[in-house]
Amino acid sequence: MNQIKEKLDIKSASCRVFNPNELIYLLKQNMNVFWSWGSRNFVVDSQKNTRMFRMTVSGYHHKGYVFIFLNGLDLFDVYLTNKEGIIKNRTDEMGLYFDQLVEWIDDKVERIPEYGY
Repeated sequence: MNQIKEKLDIKSASCRVFNPNELIYLLKQNMNVFWSWGSRNFVVDSQKNTRMFRMTVSGYHHKGYVFIFLNGLDLFDVYLTNKEGIIKNRTDEMGLYFDQLVEWIDDKVERIPEYGY
């Protein structure tokens, strides 16, 4: 797994094929949270079968890219990088279940506890 302070190697991070439309649908389940990240510039890899999703964010805690991959356990690996692709934060070795994905990203990109949501 790619480590913090390293440049993200997309080939080694990507594992399983997934449907990017389903992923976007999942991310947008709470539209207010999703758009609070300043989400834009949605990109998938150029392979026939999608193995990588990237979006640009401009949140309170993180400005740069959010990369999402599906790992061999059918869990999500998420990497937060700067514009040069240097990893600033990432999920642990296991990954995230689908119901943890938005909350984890929000914690790292935008959430401010004082706002009370």
